Amino acid sequence: MPKGQKLSRASASWMNANFLPPFALALFTLATRLLFRGPIYFADGPHHLRSILDKTYIIQPPGYWLFDRIAGLFPDPVIAISAMNISFSVAGVVVFYYTAVFFAGRRSAFIAGLAYSCIFFLWFSGEVHSTYASQTLFPVATFCALLHYERDKANWKLILAAIFFSLGAGLRPTDGVFLVPMLLYYSAARLPKSKAATFLTLVTLLCLTWVTPTLIAYSRLPGGIRGVFAYSEDIVTQKSIATGVNSVSLANILRFFVPFVAAFWPILAAAVSSAVRNWQDWRIRMLVLWIVPGSLFFVLSYISDAPYLDFLAAAVLLLAVGAPRMMAVTALWNTIFFLGFSPIPSRRLAVNIWNCYAGHFTRYGIEHQWWPNLSTLQGARSITPSSGDQSQ
Repeated sequence: MPKGQKLSRASASWMNANFLPPFALALFTLATRLLFRGPIYFADGPHHLRSILDKTYIIQPPGYWLFDRIAGLFPDPVIAISAMNISFSVAGVVVFYYTAVFFAGRRSAFIAGLAYSCIFFLWFSGEVHSTYASQTLFPVATFCALLHYERDKANWKLILAAIFFSLGAGLRPTDGVFLVPMLLYYSAARLPKSKAATFLTLVTLLCLTWVTPTLIAYSRLPGGIRGVFAYSEDIVTQKSIATGVNSVSLANILRFFVPFVAAFWPILAAAVSSAVRNWQDWRIRMLVLWIVPGSLFFVLSYISDAPYLDFLAAAVLLLAVGAPRMMAVTALWNTIFFLGFSPIPSRRLAVNIWNCYAGHFTRYGIEHQWWPNLSTLQGARSITPSSGDQSQ
């Protein structure tokens, strides 16, 4: 065979190996998000729309100014939010695949990417009009950029990591705070002091580009910036388990563990085992630091909906990427659950906890604009969607 033909075949093989798997994942994610795209009903979706139409560009703390301001640049903000969330979902799955390749072979990375696309609350987030889907992309993009910098030592990749982090934090500020320990660990453990200082300074300056207009916007509203602190204080003093064990704090714990276990049960053992066995690997430590701070906040303080878990889903799957069989089970299970769930009529508490804290975030919930309330379901004869189910 002529040398030119060999090079051509080798080049085609390299292209197929590097671009066909993420391309297939992107097409799959795009198709699924377009098929089940829902109306603007969930959580803060209507509030985002109102803030854009009123040109305030903020809702309740932490405001989400950057998210609303970007959506407000387009003639139809509803379509803009939907397009943003679908784009975040597609790009997030592709970036996840390229990140997983750092930990496993391409076959395992592809299966993990498929599972990432199918996690039921990530799928749900890509269909509704809220900020959650942004965390499908930016946390894993930040981590991926840091891995590339570590491999290539190209300064522009470190700058890219700072940009990704600041964008993700701007779109969902609380999730950005949860990722700060991971960022600080990397800066302290892997960067020279001068470069770490430069990197963290750049991150701070970039974040100020959305923090400053957010504070200005709040200062123009009744209650001003003090209202932000009052809102945060209410969460800490009224909803946190620190105030005592009661029905509110116990429900908060269940809102974390029920969807977390429902999504990841096939690979939880593999993820924990990987973290223990490979603890000396700085990348594994970063993944744990990615997961733990936000999880502790959710359990001890506040979480309202399963899509709050979007920002840590990639880290959990990356810990278990070396278990492709159970990862395939994860993809299949989440697909069946998202597409096939319908409410189980019952007055049993455990059943209605499942309905509210997991089943809510499925295709059924989107198609019926179903927003169940646990106390309502416990006292209701029927859980057929009705206008009364729309309030928390």
